[in-house]
This record gives sequence, structure tokens and C-alpha cells, in this order.
Amino acid sequence: MKLNLFYALAIAGVMTTFSSCSDNDDPTIPGSALVEKTYSGTDGLTLSLNGSQIIGKTITFVPTSDGNATLTLAGEPLNISDIMTAITRSYGVPGVTVPTAGVLPGSATVSIPVTLIGDTDNCTFSGTGETEYCTYSYDGSATPDVIIFNLSDVKLKNTSLAGTWKLPALDENFFNVARVEWKAEKGALVDLFGFEMEMPIETIIRLALVTPLLEPDEDGNPTSSPLQMLENVLDNVTFEENGDVTARFLDIEKGEMTTSPAGIAQYVVTSDNTLRLFLNPAAIIANAVANTKSTTRAADLSIVIENLMQQLIPMLSEGIPVSYGPAIVDEDGKISEEATAFYLNTETLLPILKAFAPLMTDNDFVNSIIEEAKKDPAMGSMANTLSGILKAFPEIVNSTSKVEIGINLKK
Repeated sequence: MKLNLFYALAIAGVMTTFSSCSDNDDPTIPGSALVEKTYSGTDGLTLSLNGSQIIGKTITFVPTSDGNATLTLAGEPLNISDIMTAITRSYGVPGVTVPTAGVLPGSATVSIPVTLIGDTDNCTFSGTGETEYCTYSYDGSATPDVIIFNLSDVKLKNTSLAGTWKLPALDENFFNVARVEWKAEKGALVDLFGFEMEMPIETIIRLALVTPLLEPDEDGNPTSSPLQMLENVLDNVTFEENGDVTARFLDIEKGEMTTSPAGIAQYVVTSDNTLRLFLNPAAIIANAVANTKSTTRAADLSIVIENLMQQLIPMLSEGIPVSYGPAIVDEDGKISEEATAFYLNTETLLPILKAFAPLMTDNDFVNSIIEEAKKDPAMGSMANTLSGILKAFPEIVNSTSKVEIGINLKK
């Protein structure tokens, strides 16, 4: 009896093993030879959105035993430890990996269940879907080494901002183009025409934006102010119905107008007066590091960087909240053209400013900025006012009750 029981258990075990092998590698089930894997741009992923190739994203492929699979689309995590080291000029900075914006606008991750068609190790799939913010179609293929995923017909559910927007004509009126409101109890001492006086930070910024950067040329012609330069360089901004944001601008080096590629920025409308803007963080941080010339003390900077990261990191995946609404008017109660202001509000800006303010207590850092400004002809007379502004910056920020900064655009 005991021997019979032993044989029965042995046979059951063998049959279970055969059954398991068959389930996992059944030649009649599409995708049965595929395994769970995360594909990226450097590891077998080709991803497109409405015909444009997208980089910096991942797709995790999870097959099941019944010929189905789940594909999870996400932003590729960004390792900024090397960048942190470059900024702080210090070695041994802990590695920091942060999430980034997802593939479809407004969604950090999207999981798509698919039905596989084809062989055990070479399958195709297609279908439609929707997220909180958009609808889409998809098709693609998967092998053990490569996954191709094409998103098409992507369209936002809220397209109220869709269209091409241009800057209103400046017409020597600051309020036509820029939105700067900064209410703070403290001001800054500035050297204005040889006289030192305290001025509100709001006034200083407005003057800086309309003041020519250089002295008049040899023929006596005035040079451009920052707002005039913006007017000359930026032709338009387009909010696409698929969630892309592109800009047509003057390429200074080529001397011709060009349009930014798709996939650099996306947006979604989250309320009647707020959108979220999703940027390519790798490009922005790389540019910032390339232009960092300071050699400030790493011990001091590491605290500032940590505080800044706490404010900025969530925006890499969750987007930058941008408010929009009617443009503010000048002292005469008017602007020359009807426009919409797109701006960062107090809730977004003030925490960032407070995290950055301690950097202005580092005399080495402040002095390095002033010295660099004096070497730049484009700074003009503004270089002489920087010292008072930078040194007063922490007190200005701590006494700020309202700060809104942005530009005006019109359809």
C-alpha cells in the first residue's frame, strides 16, 4: 500500500511538471516564449507618437500564459548623480534617480492590456484606449530583443487651448508682453544713474526687461531690450490637439526660423485656468550643467541643491503647473491688444525661490556672478545693480506675499 501511494505521488509530480512546461512554452499560444522585460531606447525600444520618434521612455512587457500581455509605458528614470557632482564640485554625492514624465500627456505611467497575435516569440498587437486626459490608438510588435510601439490618433479630451499663439505687439508697453507681479516688503539697493536707492523687486525686473542691453551703436541707434529680443526671436507657440507644445523661433546661429521637434514638451489642461507643462528634464539639466561656471563650496551648495530638488523633482513627472487668464493692465488700465497671460503663480514660484535664496548668502557665489556679469557686454548697466539685488534676495523672498511671472500670448 505504501509503495502504491509512493508511485501515485511520483506520477502526479511528473504530470504536473509536464503540464507546467506545456503552459509556459505552448507552441500554439502567441508570445509563450516571451518573458517579462523592460525595454528602453538603449535596450530594444522603438517608440513613436503620432509619427514622431520619442526618446527617454520605457515600456515594460509582461506576458501571461493565455496569449495576452500588459504593456506599461513610462518615462525613463533619470540618474542625476553625475550632474549633482558637477554642480557641487564634490565627489561622493549620493546617486539620485528620479522619475520623469510619461509617454502620453498627463500620465506618469499607462498600463495597456493587449492581445498577442503571431508566434511564440514574435507577436503583434493593436487597439485603442484612453487615459484621464486623452484618447489614442496603438499598434506594434514584440520579440525577445525588440519592441516596436506606435501611438497614433492621440488627442486631448480638453482642446480649449489648442492652436497657434503669438506675442502681442510690444508697442513700448511692458504690460503687452510680460506679466510680472512681485509684492514684497523688502526691496533692494540699486545704483541708478550714479545714485543709490532702494527699489521694489517688481520695479527692478520690469525696468530690466525694457532697458536696452547695450549702449547705442556708433550711429546712435538704440539696442534691443530683453523684451524686444524676445519679440524678434519668438515667432509663435503652438499647443497641439495631441498634447505636444512646439515653438517657432529664430535660430541665431543659422539665421533662420526653425520649429522645435515634437516630444520636447507636452501639456494637458487640468482646470479652467491651469495647465500642466511636461518638459524633457535630461535636456534642461544637461544645459544647466554645461553653463555652470561657479566654484562655490560643495558643503553649502549640497543643502541648497537638496532643497531645490524637493521642489523640482515632482515637476519632472507630474508637470509644471502653469496658470493662465486675462493679461494684467498697465497703470492706465489698458493693454493695446487682448491677450492671455501664461505664468507661474505664487504657489509654484515661492517655494522654489525660498529653496534657492540661501545660495545668495554665499559671498563667493555672489561675487562670481557679479564678475561674470561685468565681463558680459550684454549686461550693460545692469551689472552694476546686481550686487545690491543678489545680497537683498533672501530678505526679499522671505517678505514676499505674491509673485507671478510669465508672458502674454494671443491666438
